[in-house]
Amino acid sequence: MRAFDTFDGSPRKLTALTIPAGLGGVSRMQAALPMALDGSGPAIAPLPEGPPRLVASLLDAIKPDDSNYPLESNDIALVVSTSGSTGAPRGVLLTQQALTASATSFAHRFGTDARWVVSMPMHRIAGIMVLVRAHLFGNPFEVDPSTGGARPFNAATFAATTLKAKRLSDVDGRPLMVSLVPTQIARLLEAGSVGIEALQSYAVVLSGAAATPQPLLDKLRENGINVVISYGMSETCGGCAFDGLPLDDVSISLGTQDDIEPGRISISGPVLASGYRLRPDLDALTFIDGRMMTHDVGKLDSSGLLHVLGRLDDIVIVGGVNVALSAVEAAIRHHPFIEDVAVIDIADPLWGSLPMAYVVLRTQDVNTELLSAQIKDAVSQRIGKAATPRTIHYVDQLPMLDSGKIDRLSLRLQAAKDIEQGRVRHPGNAE
Repeated sequence: MRAFDTFDGSPRKLTALTIPAGLGGVSRMQAALPMALDGSGPAIAPLPEGPPRLVASLLDAIKPDDSNYPLESNDIALVVSTSGSTGAPRGVLLTQQALTASATSFAHRFGTDARWVVSMPMHRIAGIMVLVRAHLFGNPFEVDPSTGGARPFNAATFAATTLKAKRLSDVDGRPLMVSLVPTQIARLLEAGSVGIEALQSYAVVLSGAAATPQPLLDKLRENGINVVISYGMSETCGGCAFDGLPLDDVSISLGTQDDIEPGRISISGPVLASGYRLRPDLDALTFIDGRMMTHDVGKLDSSGLLHVLGRLDDIVIVGGVNVALSAVEAAIRHHPFIEDVAVIDIADPLWGSLPMAYVVLRTQDVNTELLSAQIKDAVSQRIGKAATPRTIHYVDQLPMLDSGKIDRLSLRLQAAKDIEQGRVRHPGNAE
């Protein structure tokens, strides 16, 4: 009998595990995880405490603690919810074998004796995998007070947590590691020496969940910070390629002739999820012949390293021209006055789609009319006129998911409202 078989042959129970923000959520996950992994307890579906509408949608999708919807397999240890940024949330079915394979392969790449600083939510795969590694390899960790949104992420507080962990590592020699999203990293760099020195304390700073802008990478490396770009998703137990190099036994293909030309990224290997909770329709589209078909477009360089170019749904057609919205965002981010940017497309009867940019400034002392002209010229020169945003709207902040990604669904809804109420001009009427 396998460790994760039930004794009476009945389906394994799936139970919801509410994860409060902060240390309490880490402790709750740490207590439940070992039994989920070895089968001595139920499989768990980690859920945030709120907001209520989000929790209700997750419960509806995953249906834990409901005997009418048995777990797909007794092998399943965790059901991790996706962000739902582009549609209804989904539950990703992760087995003990996949989670162990991911943690073990990561340890082979970066070492088994790490000390971690936890800063990611415990209902997200990046946070969960820190505890999986800690459980399997006895990795100690410290918890940043901001974890899971318990309080706003703050450079001084993070530096204090880092200092505490570093003092312990100075004694036992364990390399210090942390997983952050690009927004957190940018905040630390902006804080000056306190944030930079904290980042310099780490043997490895993983940057993932969202694209890491090249100017941010350049500044990190200028300051001697060992940043490693993580690529992966819940369906691959988190990061499955680091700085473009896949983990052991992970295969990446682009679906093109000899993978020479850019194409849709697909992934195979022992780290893959078993499918989606109660969604065989999505399984049939996503998990094909032992590979997971992602929604990302990538290329492989001469060394076989993966470079992610954007998402399939990131490509829009403007007057018959294919435009990658992520490329437009990257071109705009290069301007020194710009803190963050998100580019979406707005339907237009003449052009099909038109790009529209939401921009966060580093300082309010900016001539936005002149800046908008500079942005349009830069995009036109680097990518082409079709890619140029006709409308640029300046905001104090962009809507974000707790995974560190821009909440593009909320942004699209906000754009529709802004246009309807006349706060923003429709891109088709902007020229």
